[in-house]
Amino acid sequence: MAGIKEIAKITGVSLATVSRVFNDSPLVSPKTREKVLKAAKDIDYRPNMMAAALRSGKSKIIGVIVPEVNNSFFSDIINGIEQVVSDSGFNIIISQTHEQQERENTALNSFLELNVDGVLMSISKETKDHSHIKKIMDSKTPIVFFDRRPTLKITHSVTLDNHLGAYIATEHLINMGCTNLLHIAGNANVGIFEERKRGFMDAVQKHNIPSQVHYLSDFKSNTKEDLKNLKSIFDQHPNIDGVFAYGDEMAMHILNLLGTLKIDVPGKVKLIGFGNANFSALTQPSLSSIDQESSLMGELSANLLLQNLKGVTRPTTRVLSPKLVQRESTQNDDQ
Repeated sequence: MAGIKEIAKITGVSLATVSRVFNDSPLVSPKTREKVLKAAKDIDYRPNMMAAALRSGKSKIIGVIVPEVNNSFFSDIINGIEQVVSDSGFNIIISQTHEQQERENTALNSFLELNVDGVLMSISKETKDHSHIKKIMDSKTPIVFFDRRPTLKITHSVTLDNHLGAYIATEHLINMGCTNLLHIAGNANVGIFEERKRGFMDAVQKHNIPSQVHYLSDFKSNTKEDLKNLKSIFDQHPNIDGVFAYGDEMAMHILNLLGTLKIDVPGKVKLIGFGNANFSALTQPSLSSIDQESSLMGELSANLLLQNLKGVTRPTTRVLSPKLVQRESTQNDDQ
């Protein structure tokens, strides 16, 4: 395969200059860089990036860890990350943990072995022991957390005000005339879900509204059992007229179950989710939700990491403001 000697011969520059181009050295002028890269393209030369990484100590790789790639929220975050990173000269490697701490440990160890330049991460639901995260922080590898962050003294994160989002969602149900509310809560071990439950409780207490909180962590595993569980809740609390689900996927599942139970949404029960997933506008009825600005979260996280890689290490915590997106599932008849 053609090599840097041929590129040097074509362009009339030294081997050292060609090498500097592929090592992204600032010592090369833009004109020379463009000439070398054009020659490389013309002869179909592909530099050995791993060898370059070993020489320079820089892999030009950013590791991204998400709980679930097929979750619309995290896929939107990845899109936001890619939009920023694609023009920066870095590549990304994506690893998903499937909400398991063991997979999270493996991913972080792999990133250390690959000598990634930085890590963007949202921790799994299982993560309680943070020793694997401390390990990568101790290695001085820059790391930025998004959405879910560990209970550690960390320097960089981009999150959402989940308490405020849940408060807005709950107050919206009340403003739509709901007087007896149900919250389907997320895993109690996950901080963001507990913040959402707290936001729900603060809103119902402010308005002195009767409420119920149910942790249905095994929902979506067996539709027959799910129907039985939801029917039992409504049999015990027949006055429930508003439901706030901790996430849009759960809200969509509840919407389908309520339809099977012949409980009309929004006529009998109003329903709101959290996340503003792409499918929220496509359900029947369309699903009201809280927008998490997921793509923006990805963009801000990536920019924060790139700044850190350039030496800007000032501790930064960004907290995004949630926004209500009202659709048919919480509308009144006259709307």
